[in-house]
This record gives sequence, C-alpha cells and structure tokens, in this order.
Amino acid sequence: MKNFLRIGSLIIIASYCIYLYKSVDFIEGFFYGSTLSYINSIGVKTISNLFISSNKSKFIPFFTTILKITILALVTLYLVKYLSINLIGFLTGFSVILIVFILLIQGK
Repeated sequence: MKNFLRIGSLIIIASYCIYLYKSVDFIEGFFYGSTLSYINSIGVKTISNLFISSNKSKFIPFFTTILKITILALVTLYLVKYLSINLIGFLTGFSVILIVFILLIQGK
C-alpha cells in the first residue's frame, strides 16, 4: 500500500503541476479523474479492512460502502456537469490510478 500511496501521489502532483504550467483541458480532466480514483482506491482499502475485522456486525462496513459510493457518484456528477471538464482526460486519469493499483497488487 505504501508504494501505491507514493506512486498515486506522484501522479496527482505531476498532473497538477503540468496543468498549472500548460493549462490544457485534458490535463485538468486527468487531474480530477486521478484524484477521484485515488480517493476511491483508499476507500476500497479502508472498507475491505472493516469487513475483515473481527466485528460481528457488518452494518458499519455496509453503511460506509453505500456512503462512499454515493459521495463519489455525486462528486463525479458535479465535476462532469458543472465544471465541464474534459471527459477523455477524466476517464484516462481515473483508469491510470486503477491500473497502477492492480499492477502493484499483482507484483506482490
């Protein structure tokens, strides 16, 4: 997980710096997509730890999962509808973080 945090943070910081330097809409979408995917991946890890814990009640992990999905969906809708970000950049950024997450898990 430490490698994922480092690589994900590096991707987000690099995309933000490139956006500040170039001001390209694609890079802005990439930044928002990678940031949202990074938050999603951390949420998945946290929720999976809640399910694995020794609690007999699964209400809290279930409620946390529903809350995470709802918040991420609302943020995505806000970004796409009201900020009019580049959808190709957004989807590319979202996918890159997921690919890094999957590749780091495969490398264990």
